[in-house]
Amino acid sequence: MAYEKVEVYSPRSLAEALELLSQKREAVKPVAGGTDIMVMLKDGVLKEKELLNLSFIPELSYIKESENRVLIGATTKYREIRRSPLINAYSPILIEAIRQIGSPQIQNLGTIGGNLGTASPAGDSIPPLYILNSRVKLQKLGSSREVQIDKFFLGPRKTVKESDELITEISIEKMDPGSYYFFEKLGLRSANAISIVSAAAILSLENNTVKYLRLSLGAVAPTVIRAVEAEELAKDKELNEELIDRIAKLAAESTKPITDIRGTAEYRKKATYGIIYEALYKIMKGYGKKVEYGFENTS
Repeated sequence: MAYEKVEVYSPRSLAEALELLSQKREAVKPVAGGTDIMVMLKDGVLKEKELLNLSFIPELSYIKESENRVLIGATTKYREIRRSPLINAYSPILIEAIRQIGSPQIQNLGTIGGNLGTASPAGDSIPPLYILNSRVKLQKLGSSREVQIDKFFLGPRKTVKESDELITEISIEKMDPGSYYFFEKLGLRSANAISIVSAAAILSLENNTVKYLRLSLGAVAPTVIRAVEAEELAKDKELNEELIDRIAKLAAESTKPITDIRGTAEYRKKATYGIIYEALYKIMKGYGKKVEYGFENTS
């Protein structure tokens, strides 16, 4: 589809956007940063002939605290998330992932709501959102609802969002002080690459015994997944090399990868084992990143 054949609506308020969406529904595609849309336009694969530009709606761009959670507006840019004192203090694992999304230009334009709406199992922000027990707010004219992140995705490029709904907010949990975390991504290049495998985890230890482990995996199944069996295995056990090996093996076994141009299914399973083992081993040896309720300079 040629650029000149696409009509763009740019509402100035959420109410105006929802009204337009209620009228247009499947005919119009919501867009904020536009980083994915530009590729689709260039490749001629965008089926919609009209775009709903959300970038001029200030109501959808914010980061604020709410009791034990942090609320992020859907059009909040990656750059703003990286620089947020709230997210640095309370949910730094999200910043670990966002640092690895694309180029500086992409981070200046791309939005967290757009990453969710694209619904790629390789989306870098999504594994941390799973283990932060995130909720996605969907809003349409006259009503809204919240959906747990693991119920939001149905498959590659598919979500539960209805055609007259917008993603308006992502709500994430604050991490426990003193908990360890990691986000690891394997790509064909060190930067600007789509993940072959990614893994995110939060680990709480008490006297080297695992209080809880939350572990999610990206690019190894039709959606991001939680490695539930590995999480349950780890609970109340001493963190040692034997346990790390068992956790990594169970996590790898939980994957359902495909073979594509970036890697084979077998390679993805082996890579899953390797990145989880290495990350947990670093934590065991005292080199892991830890949540400290303070502010970090991320510029």
